Amino acid sequence: MAGADAIFIAVGTPARRGDGHADLRYVMAATEEIAATISGPMIVVTKSTVPVGTGDQVEAMLRQHRPELAVPVVSNPEFSARRRRDADFERPDRIVVGTTDPHARDVMRAIYRSLSINESPILFTDRRTSKLTKYAANAFLATKITFINEIADLCEAVGADVQDVSRGNLLDNRIGKKFLHAGPGYGG
Repeated sequence: MAGADAIFIAVGTPARRGDGHADLRYVMAATEEIAATISGPMIVVTKSTVPVGTGDQVEAMLRQHRPELAVPVVSNPEFSARRRRDADFERPDRIVVGTTDPHARDVMRAIYRSLSINESPILFTDRRTSKLTKYAANAFLATKITFINEIADLCEAVGADVQDVSRGNLLDNRIGKKFLHAGPGYGG
């Protein structure tokens, strides 16, 4: 890690048994390892899917273990579809970066510029807003999929063609051209 400008935490956050909450032990273990080995200024970026407020916990742990170092913690949620992870990484619709630290913003801008994906819009916001942006996007996508599946049931009941209903709605720019196809799972 010596000489690095940033280190990314990108570990699994499986649902805990019993209550379904995100299991943050891998995130916290990574944070402890970073705290034990960090030797100079750098930013820590949480890429893992974690609850809103986890960045505060990561920052507190780093501060507790290394009070002499100022280590900005940045949220950088991933917006990728299961079957399109590589394409979504190389050509994301948008990049959301949660930090209010000016130096951390500069580092993140440089990282994404070096990956040649600087054509994607970058939204800088605070950590909590960046995480909620991810959850809002997931919820909206699920809403679109659930909606068209309900319309498919209605089409069956009245003898209409759900594909034509879908196409007619996809032509509306306010709705968008994706994820309005009846069927199971994300993407229809």
